[in-house]
Amino acid sequence: MTSPEKSLLAAELALGLLPAKEQDEGLRAVARDPELLREMDFWQSRFIGFMGPVEDEVPPPRVFTALQARLFGDAEPRSVWRDLLAPENRGLLVLVLAVKLGVIALVLYALF
Repeated sequence: MTSPEKSLLAAELALGLLPAKEQDEGLRAVARDPELLREMDFWQSRFIGFMGPVEDEVPPPRVFTALQARLFGDAEPRSVWRDLLAPENRGLLVLVLAVKLGVIALVLYALF
């Protein structure tokens, strides 16, 4: 493992960013490798101010809604006509129109 890789692994271990299995493997590697141990000590000393206990905070649902609106814009209200005239539905619309014209032609033929 190169020095930048060790530094990155040590930082991830210090912050607890790795999944449980990788965290365990990393801690075993720290026990075997003094250079990795020094790197981890360095990163822990750098992050000591951030390591206080932090409780999970669940934001209210309006935050998620506002975030989606900000990222993707407000959803436009859709009407039935707009959905029918959408490009992906035009083939179906033409088919329905042709069937209706056929039924009207049959009714007119039967009446006269």
